[in-house]
Amino acid sequence: MIQRRKPGHNPGDDHLQDEKAMLAIEKEMLHNIHKEIYGRWHFIKTSAAKYAIAASLVLMCSAVLFYFKLSVKDKAAMIAVTAKKGNLKTITLPDGSTVWLNSGSTIKFPERFGKTREVQLVNGEAYFDVKHDNSSPFIVNYGRLHAQVLGTAFNVKFYKNISDVRLTVTRGCVAVGNKGETFGLLTADKEMVYDQEKTTHHIRTIDAEKVAAWKSSEINLYSVSFGELVMRLENTYGVHVNYNHKKNDHLITTIHFSNNNTLSYVLEIIKTIHHLDYVLKGKEVYLAKNENS
Repeated sequence: MIQRRKPGHNPGDDHLQDEKAMLAIEKEMLHNIHKEIYGRWHFIKTSAAKYAIAASLVLMCSAVLFYFKLSVKDKAAMIAVTAKKGNLKTITLPDGSTVWLNSGSTIKFPERFGKTREVQLVNGEAYFDVKHDNSSPFIVNYGRLHAQVLGTAFNVKFYKNISDVRLTVTRGCVAVGNKGETFGLLTADKEMVYDQEKTTHHIRTIDAEKVAAWKSSEINLYSVSFGELVMRLENTYGVHVNYNHKKNDHLITTIHFSNNNTLSYVLEIIKTIHHLDYVLKGKEVYLAKNENS
């Protein structure tokens, strides 16, 4: 799903507002020209002088309007792309870089880049294969954090409702930080894990290719919260999972499965790991502690 819009406005509002603003400025300028020529400059006797002044003022006004239009034109419209639940999406950015969006994820970027190439991962998970450009840094903003590169490949996982945020590098080097500091430079097979609640982070070594294997429908989750596991099931299979948060939110899971596996198959794995029984009723999944465990 692709929408073209500018932040804070409905699609098309910016264009209409810009046109109204330019018409208002033009009207005001023409009014002032008329006032200046036929008002306090009435002492100017010759028509030639009046026309010369009018021409000069019109020229200046035209220049102002020209620059105003240029400034409006330079504000590139924003594009928002969302991968629906149960689907992956591939996007080509204005600079030729490629982005893979995991199901249920949303990204925003301008229809054309300026001096920097800046995008926002609004929510979800995305894999970036960035075209190299020494003169134009590529920046990904996600939550409180940002990543900056010149040309490399990396995976970003940022869900607003999940405290655990991760950036994993598969190729090259990525600088990660927030507005106040840089946390470090990550190279291939390095992952930064950031806790949104505690605002703490640590860097570890991991198999980055396996982390990003979701692009080819293989899901590898390493030490994730139960909440994230449930969210993955909901996004992948388009279901709603019901469970006791108080009893299960503390559970940590490492699991490997494929989008091609049936939901029942994955639930059997979860049953084995956490001793949770499950019931499937249409699009509803019910998980409960196995009383015999």
